[in-house]
Amino acid sequence: MTHEQIINNPAKSVTSPNQIALTHTVKIADPSANPVYGKKMILMRQVIGEELRRRRNEQGRTLRDVSRDAQVSLGYLSELERGQKEASSELLAAVCNALDTPLSSLLAGVSTEVARREIMMADRYSTV
Repeated sequence: MTHEQIINNPAKSVTSPNQIALTHTVKIADPSANPVYGKKMILMRQVIGEELRRRRNEQGRTLRDVSRDAQVSLGYLSELERGQKEASSELLAAVCNALDTPLSSLLAGVSTEVARREIMMADRYSTV
């Protein structure tokens, strides 16, 4: 396809044989806003954020203290605690280190909370 053909027909693009041309855009809805089968979804990022905040507050530390020690921006740490951002394993390790808590302990607390919420959801949506 020549440069002139591309300009005159912008809907077509030049791709090599190994490239796939994207032709559709898919909008992904906020899963917390849309119940699945009538149930609200448990989002790991929210539970992880709540557990991080709980542990930080137990230590009487500020977001600023932990963000400095973890070398994570204050805004990003705040978004993590509010469940607005997904944390990478490296970031979780840095925050856990700053909180002087093992990653396994954080994840055990998250697992316990997820199990508690699953039980609550099962009770709430049971048909018995």
